[in-house]
Amino acid sequence: MELLDWLKERFAWQDVRLVNEALVETEQGRKRLRFWSDKELLDWHIEWRDHCRVTPFILADRMIRATNKEPAIEWKDGWLTVHDEVTGSVPSREVAEKIGLMLGTMIAYGLETETKVEPVENREPLFTELRESLQFLPREQHVFVSSLVREATVRMKKATALESKLAEERLPLLDPICFSKQVRQVYQVMIWQGTMERPERGYAAVRSFFENWLEHYGKDACLELWDGMQSSVSDEQAMLLLAELLKPYELDALVALLETNPTDAAISRDINQLVVRWERSKELVALLSSAIDSRRRVVTS
Repeated sequence: MELLDWLKERFAWQDVRLVNEALVETEQGRKRLRFWSDKELLDWHIEWRDHCRVTPFILADRMIRATNKEPAIEWKDGWLTVHDEVTGSVPSREVAEKIGLMLGTMIAYGLETETKVEPVENREPLFTELRESLQFLPREQHVFVSSLVREATVRMKKATALESKLAEERLPLLDPICFSKQVRQVYQVMIWQGTMERPERGYAAVRSFFENWLEHYGKDACLELWDGMQSSVSDEQAMLLLAELLKPYELDALVALLETNPTDAAISRDINQLVVRWERSKELVALLSSAIDSRRRVVTS
């Protein structure tokens, strides 16, 4: 095949076999192929992977250099990059601090990096749309959801106040972060698998990572995650992260559900799930706000 012969030439491989359209098997192991049509996005991801690492604990899935030392090579109407295919296990809570170091490294680089690619901007929570739907809920649910909307309003005001106070602060550009998909442990080394997505502006993905970590491993492991990242995060950036945690996104799923003319049973199920997400979010806010306050007291004492 044309592609396989071309890969042999560009990477000096002797044996290349196609596994599927995204994977090849070589004498140097299985490799993942990524095809890019946007050169500016590709360039940002090359720089991101080259800079974001915590040697020797965590490495990004960098682009394998071809024989001409280039990280990407032109192929037909775009570019192709090659990466080692990683199939290790999801890391356990024992490596929380090391993963926190990686998150801190990504945030620090995200505050420095620029891109011509239009980043994904954080959207605002949709909870205010529930006010129009409350009348369609059974009385008991109406009362309960109304109380959540009131609390959501308070949370949003606090988040907005923090962001207004720090309006001159830059938000980091980050490769989208996913707890379950991106980090793999191979022996004693963790590999952080990057995406092909547009970078995101802000802390939404970091919030999601913390929420998932709290759900899987508990409060102590969450604090270990924070301990690892805090040396790379200024007080101002920590407060912007806290502002993101305060935003009441937990109600968004209910907003979407109520647009589908759901049954009472479906609404009840969603509210039950909402309560779990709501309590977890409040727990995370309390946990990190306390940790951030403790650090500030130590610095000023």
